[in-house]
Amino acid sequence: MSQNKLMTGLLIGAAVGVLVSLLDRNTREDVMDKSRKASENAKYYANNKDELKSAFKEQAERAQNLYARISEDAAYVGGKVEQVKKLVPEVKEVAMEAKGAVMETKDAVIESKEDVVSAVKEDNPSPSSSLTDDSSANNSSSSNTSSSNTNSLNQNRN
Repeated sequence: MSQNKLMTGLLIGAAVGVLVSLLDRNTREDVMDKSRKASENAKYYANNKDELKSAFKEQAERAQNLYARISEDAAYVGGKVEQVKKLVPEVKEVAMEAKGAVMETKDAVIESKEDVVSAVKEDNPSPSSSLTDDSSANNSSSSNTSSSNTNSLNQNRN
């Protein structure tokens, strides 16, 4: 019983919708033009059944060709997806190796920095010296240090 009411309601609603739509003059004219064309086409194909059959065959062939092309494209894309799936672990492995190499380089740089810092601390330069001091003054002080080191070595040997 409820199915009857549903179908009746749908049909009545559709009929009311069509009538309301036809109140617009442009819509009415458009519907009339399309109805005339459809009627002319129906009369033409009723008299030329062979042409109708060939038109259907042509459309069926187009649909089959389209289906075949879409199937080929889908297979191609599927193959590429499989290739990418196979490459992902390899790419991940290469990325991890590159990360390891970068981390090793970083560790080496940190160790070098620490070596330089400790070497500078062992030399214990005076706070007043700077890298911009006169090079001759640095040479004379280093030569004085060298000669005093040589003298102390000679005394220890004797």
